[in-house]
Amino acid sequence: MFGRRKPQGTTEKVRAWLWPRGGFKRGLRYLWRRVVRIRATPHGIAAGFAAGAAVSFLPLLGLHFVLGAAFSLATRASVIAAILGTAVGNPWTFPFIWLGSYKLGHAIGIGKDGVADSSIGQSLKTAADDLLSGHFREAAIESWPVLAPALVGGAIMAAVVWALLYFTIRPIVDRYQTRRSLNMAAGRARWRRPKPPAKEASGELPG
Repeated sequence: MFGRRKPQGTTEKVRAWLWPRGGFKRGLRYLWRRVVRIRATPHGIAAGFAAGAAVSFLPLLGLHFVLGAAFSLATRASVIAAILGTAVGNPWTFPFIWLGSYKLGHAIGIGKDGVADSSIGQSLKTAADDLLSGHFREAAIESWPVLAPALVGGAIMAAVVWALLYFTIRPIVDRYQTRRSLNMAAGRARWRRPKPPAKEASGELPG
């Protein structure tokens, strides 16, 4: 009933993922409206969205939905909000997220004896080739010098992002829900307002 008349092809889906129709500003506004209208407590919405955004900083592409849902369940948060929160990780932000998490992990001493910065791309390409060829052990060994600092740095960034988003979103959602409840109550009161009594007939017969 609400489906598209013409289903999207693979190319159109990829293009919409890379560049939303209407631009990113409209996409962000739509995302925010979806978030605040979720039927959950302010804690549930804020903690869920923060969980989805936080796991996007882990270099575990393909597991973000699962990790976000698991984290939201552990914190009694909204799974739907967590899934929406994973939109923080996208093709435009992943390069900065991954580079930042790797640099942070490397700066605190993780993987200092591993691969040099200049050969990160080649190391990851070799690991991807091994993975596609079914050589999983070789792929793990090849990628670990890059993956280890990225995991540690990403976990630190994820904790910071979760806290920032949670304590920012919760009071905003709380105010939105309070204002919406008051508006709905006022609307119901207007509908229930008693009508003025009808004028009684005079009872006099026409002369």
